[in-house]
Amino acid sequence: MPTRYRILFSARAAADLASIHQYIQRDSPQNATSVAAELVVAVDSLELLPHRYPIYQGRGNAMREVRRMPVPPFLIYYRIDDARSSVGVIAIRHGKQRQPRRFS
Repeated sequence: MPTRYRILFSARAAADLASIHQYIQRDSPQNATSVAAELVVAVDSLELLPHRYPIYQGRGNAMREVRRMPVPPFLIYYRIDDARSSVGVIAIRHGKQRQPRRFS
C-alpha cells in the first residue's frame, strides 16, 4: 500500500487561494467557490503519489526540490518531505502571472 502524505498549506499558499477566490467572486460568486474547491481537491490528490509531477526548474537555487502541479489555468508549487510523509504547498499562481523566482 502506498504511503499517504499529510498536506500542509503555507501561509502564502492559503493567501494565494483566498486571493484567487476573492478575484473570481467579483464577477461570479458561484464560480469562485467551485474554482477554489477544484484547487483544494487537486492539492488533496497529492496525498498519494506526490512525486508524479516534475521538479520545477525556476530561476535561483532552491535549497530543496520544488515541484509544480498544473491545474489549468493555475500552477501549484509544493515540496515533499519524505521523512515526515508530508507535502508542503508553497504557492498557487495563475499561469499567466509572473511565477515565483525563489521559494523560502
